[in-house]
Amino acid sequence: MSATPRIVLLDEHRAALEELLFDIPDVEGAAFLLCGQAIHANAVKLMSHAVVPVAPEDYLRRERDGLTIQSRSLARITKLARYEGLSIVFAHSHPEGFADFSSQDDGEEEKLLPFLQSRVPDRVHGTLVMTREDFSARIYAPTRTSADTIVVGERFRLYRQTSAAPVPIVFDRQVRAFGEDIQRILAALHVGIVGLGGTGSPVAEQLVRLGVGQLSLFDRDSFEVTNINRVYGSTMSDVDLPKVAIAKRELDRIGLATRIEAIAEHITDEESARQLRACDVVFACTDKQIPRAILMQLALKYSLPVIDLGVLIDSKEQHIRGVHGRVTTLLPGEACLYCRGRISPEVMRVEALPPHERENQIREGYAPELVGPAAAVIPFTSAVASIAVSEFLHRLTGFMGAERVSSELLIAFDLSRIRTNRVAPREDCQCSDRAGWARGDESPFLGMAWPTRST
Repeated sequence: MSATPRIVLLDEHRAALEELLFDIPDVEGAAFLLCGQAIHANAVKLMSHAVVPVAPEDYLRRERDGLTIQSRSLARITKLARYEGLSIVFAHSHPEGFADFSSQDDGEEEKLLPFLQSRVPDRVHGTLVMTREDFSARIYAPTRTSADTIVVGERFRLYRQTSAAPVPIVFDRQVRAFGEDIQRILAALHVGIVGLGGTGSPVAEQLVRLGVGQLSLFDRDSFEVTNINRVYGSTMSDVDLPKVAIAKRELDRIGLATRIEAIAEHITDEESARQLRACDVVFACTDKQIPRAILMQLALKYSLPVIDLGVLIDSKEQHIRGVHGRVTTLLPGEACLYCRGRISPEVMRVEALPPHERENQIREGYAPELVGPAAAVIPFTSAVASIAVSEFLHRLTGFMGAERVSSELLIAFDLSRIRTNRVAPREDCQCSDRAGWARGDESPFLGMAWPTRST
């Protein structure tokens, strides 16, 4: 079955819509969203790129129970969308608080959508009804389908179009903490995990037991005997099995309803990276910089929240000098991994070299030496995984309080200390370039040159 389509709004765009659509009390208001699109085999998304107001003089009628706008307003937005290569979502308010489409809306859309589709062909378009508390959405791809709305920012909010389903009794203790609505949201989410090692395997375990509806697991590596000390569900007999196969086996054995998809490829493979577009949130549990750079681009171009994890044990001659963990949330508007100094072009260049060439360049001093196998201890990797999942829950529920709006947590285990920060993006960094936010599908994918897929 195809996944429910999504319209993804940046929180700043939600706020801009609210200001425009409710600027005059008790009458309907309207605006346009220009959106990037993501078309996947079983998922369709529109991601808000910009909010375009309807000029006051372009309203022919604006009343409590309906509105009409000038055709010139439609002509302008279609011309802009065609020029920018973007989709259009027509948004309007229901000031009486009824978050659903009316029969009048149905009639207006029968005229509006063919116009948008003829003026901006080969794009998915949509409509959105907004109240102060809720959303109702549709997309036309090309026929009309109900869509869920996700708002991403300091909080992740999902507004569903389906009726409330019963919550399984197995989640009773959890519902006592967060309530049934959050449990239903968890069941509706599709989460990706990149890397199924010391942090990825406990993240996967916890997400299944939380009741997340679907997990997509990405890792091409096979299990090695030295992974046994930190990979959940693994046994000594699993040597040489794909890590994702081990993870899927153990997660399926739990017996909950989570759908598990195992992709035994690295996301440096273009087709694998494309599959991440179907996810609502991604956990980056890899220790390589190139995959992190790819995930950073996905976060920017698809408004896809990426929660990036890192663990470093500073040890010399078997003596621990420090144990550090990090959880960074990546989104448009937040400082990226380049800004924070977590990844660098030079290290990525060396990572991409064939092994023999990398060794030659390191030996001749033309490339920095890469860190070898890092120390790893299960309490530290598991603790960072748990903190990352707690951060995910905070984004869904706000349980840490409204004042907790940091985008990075730094953990010093040896000092029993957790710090938070939220730094501004550098002005000269690509993550500050709003023109690139939420552009969605493009050629080449993510604006990158991809290696030819090997057979």
